[in-house]
Amino acid sequence: MELSYDGVCFDLFGTLVNPDGIAAEGAQEALCLLPVDRWAIVTSCGGAYARALLDQAGLIQPRFLVSSDAVARTKPAPDPYLAGARLLGLEPSRVIAVEDSSDGIASARAGGMDVVAILRGRGLSFARAASFQVERFADIQWRIIGSHLTLTI
Repeated sequence: MELSYDGVCFDLFGTLVNPDGIAAEGAQEALCLLPVDRWAIVTSCGGAYARALLDQAGLIQPRFLVSSDAVARTKPAPDPYLAGARLLGLEPSRVIAVEDSSDGIASARAGGMDVVAILRGRGLSFARAASFQVERFADIQWRIIGSHLTLTI
């Protein structure tokens, strides 16, 4: 299935970086391919910890980072993902979120975004509210077509 959006908000821990602090397969390639002003990281981690995780995993630092210490209400409230869309200068409906938790999925959906859930070997039960599901981050193929981010899942 091919999907087209203007921007993307990535969760960090469990999505771009696995629980061992290693970059998820395909994460580095995706972040390097996407224009830096078209993606953000939206995480429940504090800002300093999020940047340390990115460094440990060898991933590039984002231009836009929404951390738990940057919003009044964290996931599952919509505030983090709404802040991500605002930083990107986009309507939430034109941004896709990539998440691996039920709170993150609820946050993005409450903010008006479609969501791709990363299952990582877990059943669908936690991801039922997501728009789409894939087993692992590497199952998403990213391209830039004109002014749109296109993903194939």
